[in-house]
Amino acid sequence: MYKAGAALHGQSVPGTGRVGKHCLYSSLCGLLLRRGIAAAEADLFLLAGSMNAEYEGELRPFGPGTFGNQLRRITASGGPAIRVEAWDPQDRDPYKLLKVLHNGYGTMLHVSSAALTYHQIYVINRARGHVIELHGLDEKSRTAHVSDSFLLDSSGQAFQYTGAARLDDILGGVLDYAWLALPPAALSPARMYQACARHIRDYLTGRSDEPRFRKGDAAYRAFIADFQLLTDMNDQEFRYHCGEIYYQLRIGTALTLADYLQDYALLHQDTLGAEARLIANGAAELYAGWHRLNLQIYKTGLQLGRHRVQTLISRANELADQQYRLLEQLLPLVEAAAQD
Repeated sequence: MYKAGAALHGQSVPGTGRVGKHCLYSSLCGLLLRRGIAAAEADLFLLAGSMNAEYEGELRPFGPGTFGNQLRRITASGGPAIRVEAWDPQDRDPYKLLKVLHNGYGTMLHVSSAALTYHQIYVINRARGHVIELHGLDEKSRTAHVSDSFLLDSSGQAFQYTGAARLDDILGGVLDYAWLALPPAALSPARMYQACARHIRDYLTGRSDEPRFRKGDAAYRAFIADFQLLTDMNDQEFRYHCGEIYYQLRIGTALTLADYLQDYALLHQDTLGAEARLIANGAAELYAGWHRLNLQIYKTGLQLGRHRVQTLISRANELADQQYRLLEQLLPLVEAAAQD
């Protein structure tokens, strides 16, 4: 058996008894925790600037960017030193994973969920990218030992899995792998606030360093405007795209942003001041609003309710306005904290 840190196949893994809010940030929290660094998912989300969702247009995927780019932004913003490599889909040799398990300080895998045969929910549903932690692997028994801290059941309830996975299934589904390249240190509050302020400014201005994508508020507005494309689709396309909009708003963008924004304001309220509580309350209201709208979008798809599209667009823009104002209010608080 090969090991990462003290994590052995068949033994308990410190720090894995957690249920996260997003697979990437929860997995990274797990890696850091096993190195003695307590980090909040909300801090990592904002450190990565992942509120700046990317959108190319025409209802193409809307989200916070690639696995690798999110992790690289965390490192560039003062977070831990994370290395990311793409995986050759034809490669079934675990040598590269063994190497980082031996030499790194914690490993994450970005995989197709179809490869996660340890739970039926992944087998029966459409394959999507998902992030898990890799603790060890055994070539002889062809097993991997993993943690999945954001496993959503059919009701949408998240829970955590730590245990064995079929190594050959995992190797066939790896998209990228990442590892902590240096022993992680506690995150610097000043650098975190500076990075947060910079990313919020990018959101508000819609600044993008990739011409192909709109980002931040501009991406939300363009995505919402393209809901209009639903009205000209056939029934199958209409249902599919409503389901995709529902998923994209739920995982990684609007609902994730509102949830982490509330957590962030509460976590840092002693530093940010009394207004942080107002932002947390506003974020809770924003989450509820996006949640209700998202259920309406899903229901609209099932019922082929094309007549509701304009109402959905109008309500989504109202929520985007509310989101913009909350981040606009948070910015001076974070800028002031960065100077302390």
